[in-house]
Amino acid sequence: MSAPDDWIISSLLEDLAALALASDRVSLADLIETLGARGFGPLLVMLSAFLILPVGMLPGLPGVVAVFMILIGGRMMTGQTTLWLPGRLRRVHLSGHVLAVSVARAQPAALWLRPLLAPRLVAFVESGPATRLIALILMATGGLIFLLGFIPGLPFVLSLHVLMLGLAMSTRDGLVAFLAYCMLLPEIVFIWRVFT
Repeated sequence: MSAPDDWIISSLLEDLAALALASDRVSLADLIETLGARGFGPLLVMLSAFLILPVGMLPGLPGVVAVFMILIGGRMMTGQTTLWLPGRLRRVHLSGHVLAVSVARAQPAALWLRPLLAPRLVAFVESGPATRLIALILMATGGLIFLLGFIPGLPFVLSLHVLMLGLAMSTRDGLVAFLAYCMLLPEIVFIWRVFT
């Protein structure tokens, strides 16, 4: 029997797959508990993946993800390292089957990304200014998705830099964080063209 993969993203996906297979319905509280003490990075990876993978097509999910982004940004801005959830959000449920399918689709991408991610240029992701910048980006992104998530494709586009930031925070990779910052400009241009 092979040893479990201890890379943070792989182990996250393995835990989510086990959770999805254990029940037909998975609560957000269970998801947060499964993430444990991994921090906000893996949580952001999971949330942004929800908007990219099949589970993102569930009605109302972009709004729920948007609230999570705002909450995480707020907690980061105040120096907190754990996420507090209102009772109503804790009781929101997802289909275990859809979550399992989404995790399965994410695993090849995780394997492809693994050799590309490494701790470097850590100041771009862990310094005080970087933490505040990421917090502001998350709150602004969450606000946009919450208000405009009904526009087809917009939650997907806005989730891309969040996915990059989550990967950067998970692996302490400042280069990936810098690339995420650079992605904001074309996303802003995309939003501008949608409304002009």
